[in-house]
Amino acid sequence: MKQGRELIDQQLKSLQTPAGQTAYSSTSTTPTTESVQGSGSGSGRGAGQNESAEQQQNYRYAINTLFTLLEDAYPLKFKRAFPTEEDLNRAKRVWFQSLKEFHPRRIVKAAQKALDTSKFFPDLSDIRELCKLRYDEVGLKEPLQAYYEACYAPVQTRDYHWSHIAVYLAAKQTGWMTLRSEEQRIALPIFERNYEIICNRVLDGEDLEADILQGLEDSRSKEAVRLADEQAEQGLRQQMEKQGIDPDAGREAFIRMRDQLLRNK
Repeated sequence: MKQGRELIDQQLKSLQTPAGQTAYSSTSTTPTTESVQGSGSGSGRGAGQNESAEQQQNYRYAINTLFTLLEDAYPLKFKRAFPTEEDLNRAKRVWFQSLKEFHPRRIVKAAQKALDTSKFFPDLSDIRELCKLRYDEVGLKEPLQAYYEACYAPVQTRDYHWSHIAVYLAAKQTGWMTLRSEEQRIALPIFERNYEIICNRVLDGEDLEADILQGLEDSRSKEAVRLADEQAEQGLRQQMEKQGIDPDAGREAFIRMRDQLLRNK
């Protein structure tokens, strides 16, 4: 088990550079003699048309490390699970594709957690579960707690005593005006998405302050905006009815009334 921990430490160092990105030397020796075969096109963090050969190699390196650790920790069960070289290679290809949504460094850390916590030989679903973000494991608040911290912080500067810099960065990315002026059902999904992205970067040792692509809105944010628009329009209709104006009598009258109300805000 001590050798397993030393191997994990070695692989974690090799999968991170000072900038927080994965690194791999093509001359390094992989932990097993059999390389993971096939690359395919996956989805998530590790996949994409622009995925480099270096990134591909990082994932193969992480998968080989994972299988080496499992073999060392559970030699008899490992042999029963993968009795032939063909079975082992096929399993590596499947695990490779399934785990590519996670950072290579996280896959190696999941192997470490498996050795520490699993009473039985872990299968692919166990490793996937261990790869998932758990906020408390890296000293981070749950999204709702972080949201409240951002909303009620007396100042909006980096120098404030945040529970973690991820809270400040997620709030800044969301927009302080959004946090202070929008209802929770509108602002929370936006903040939660940004916070989750940044927290994943914390776990993976990546650059926390890299830009977050705003075009990748999740469905929760879009739904929240849609509901807010519906509520606003309903409120305008009620105001028009109180003033004796039928909002259904003419769309132009409704639009003029809406624009006037918006200008008076």
